[in-house]
Amino acid sequence: MTKIEAVKIEAFRAEVARLEAVATAYRVVFERERERADRLAVELQQAAAETTAANAWAARLEDEVAALRSGRRASGAIAGQAALRLGHLAAAIVGADRAARK
Repeated sequence: MTKIEAVKIEAFRAEVARLEAVATAYRVVFERERERADRLAVELQQAAAETTAANAWAARLEDEVAALRSGRRASGAIAGQAALRLGHLAAAIVGADRAARK
């Protein structure tokens, strides 16, 4: 082996070592970003579940408001029914507010 070939081989080894170091650094960045993406996916699923629950609450409250506006109930006076419905509505709002603060 000539001296020129030995120098080239050493240069190639140095280049391989440099590229391995670069690949290791990129792997670290990749792993960090993958963990970040996993955390964001969990947060997104939680937000979707909370949105679904909030939509269910909103639908229930809309039903309560509609019942109050219509004044219809199977039994009792309209004023008494409205007061009862209003009480249920207020309780639902308080419950939703407490759940949102958790």
